[in-house]
Amino acid sequence: MEVVGLLCLAAAVLAWGFLWVWDSSERMKSQEQAGLLGGGSRSLLVIAHPDDEAMFFAPTVLGLARLRHRVSLLCFSAGNYYNQGEIRKKELLQSCDVLGIPPSSVRIIDNREPCPATAASSCGSADSTCSSPGT
Repeated sequence: MEVVGLLCLAAAVLAWGFLWVWDSSERMKSQEQAGLLGGGSRSLLVIAHPDDEAMFFAPTVLGLARLRHRVSLLCFSAGNYYNQGEIRKKELLQSCDVLGIPPSSVRIIDNREPCPATAASSCGSADSTCSSPGT
């Protein structure tokens, strides 16, 4: 009997979710048709690491592209933890290309390396950044 109740609850939740998504898409269409969205709008996606755009924000970027937003991306790290920064930069640019963000709209800021967990005390605090050797 508990199984039947759980199945009914699951069906109700799925139906509610479907109706909510359908209603949201209808409202989005009506706003787009009214000219309230897209049409030259610009958006900036700010991420901490390469691959965040694909792992967490791909649906958002694709949705903005569908609404004809010009999307730019700012990344605060090259992902150079295991000396793979150049590889991560290339992967980021390829991922952005797939998502419809041109390379000219991608900026990677990588001025400092983050403090390793073991050296956090020598940096003053765990969330500060260390200077690169020789600086």
